[in-house]
Amino acid sequence: MAETQTFDVAILGGGPAGCSAASWLAQLGLSALLVEREVCLCSALTRLDFPQDWVLGEPGASLIDLADRYVAHVQEAPGLALRLGTQAQALQFDAASGWTLQLANGETHRARALLVATGLRLLRPARYFAQPSERVLDAWTLTTQREQLPPGRVLLLGAGDNAAENALFLAERGHEVTVWARGAWRAQQHLVDRIAQQPRITQRLGTPLPEALTPDADGVQVGEERYAYVAALLGFEPEPSALALLSDSAREHVFLAGDASGRWHPCVQTALADGVQAAKQIEQALRPRVAAPQRHNNRQVIHLQGLRFRANLGVLDFERTGPQPIQVDAEVNLGALPVVARDAEIGHVLDYRRIRSAIIDECTAEHTDLVEALLGKLSNRLMSLPGVVGVRLKLTKLEIFPDCEVAVSAEIGRW
Repeated sequence: MAETQTFDVAILGGGPAGCSAASWLAQLGLSALLVEREVCLCSALTRLDFPQDWVLGEPGASLIDLADRYVAHVQEAPGLALRLGTQAQALQFDAASGWTLQLANGETHRARALLVATGLRLLRPARYFAQPSERVLDAWTLTTQREQLPPGRVLLLGAGDNAAENALFLAERGHEVTVWARGAWRAQQHLVDRIAQQPRITQRLGTPLPEALTPDADGVQVGEERYAYVAALLGFEPEPSALALLSDSAREHVFLAGDASGRWHPCVQTALADGVQAAKQIEQALRPRVAAPQRHNNRQVIHLQGLRFRANLGVLDFERTGPQPIQVDAEVNLGALPVVARDAEIGHVLDYRRIRSAIIDECTAEHTDLVEALLGKLSNRLMSLPGVVGVRLKLTKLEIFPDCEVAVSAEIGRW
């Protein structure tokens, strides 16, 4: 068994966010242990061999090429120890000594701080993926196989950037593509405009998703329709394996970066920035700075209470016939900010009108079956606003029962 080592920081997850944080921690003079369950760093990017345009300064670059550069850079970081092909099996926090990590390879290590950067996992509804089939794809398998798919009828479930980009890619290569979503487009407008001009793409928006898919060796039956392939592009959620090892009290002492933080939009560029931000937060936590005399910081929280409107929400039959009244109460934590004793430009603070608009937009964009799912989307949306470090939400269904209201609350981020 390897000797127990002590590091300043343990990082779980070796994707762009974890690698970015490791590089910055090294530059800040802190030692780090980087644990990645795959056998190589940035493994998710190594399956995406197509040109992209969303990483600034790298137009047309392959994500595989970017992954190679990230890995080569972080491997040169001083004071960095890598553990690949393993993952944390147990995590324990002690206020005096910090973190103890037990890894699947039998090693035990200690760290003063813990950063979770474990990325995301795709949403794979059981009603679509209960029966394994090469004809029913998720976002990863579609992206990696789409160049080899023979032209045919393809159904894409979803209306985000992923669905729009794949619809155009497949249509331009001779496929007849149907985009089926329960709401309106959520993709970038330039992609939506191109789709409107593509005769091989049929749009079926604002339509309840099919209850089931029936795949066989030659295709997939969807109700009375038949397709060669169906891809469920229904979003993602933070990968929960590391956080599931933690008690509620221990979670308060964890730093988050990348998709594990519940960031609204998954992207290489934003993951890299998250890694930098996390590294700086950890440095400040491990090396407390003495505040300047007469300077006092306060935690600023924006409260929106009693926001009432109608939303498409619920699984009951009558809830699917039209919108119902709901109430949203929100607390948005902006963290420690200098006390403002005079008027300032609105651009220097978070405009609470943006919070209100974001809540209404997210709740009315499409029908959502579960309150818990809608709270998750709302939390991610508000966490993406500038300066937000924590969100508390309470969503109340006002007319679900004649004798009571029903509410569900959620909390994310730092408080």
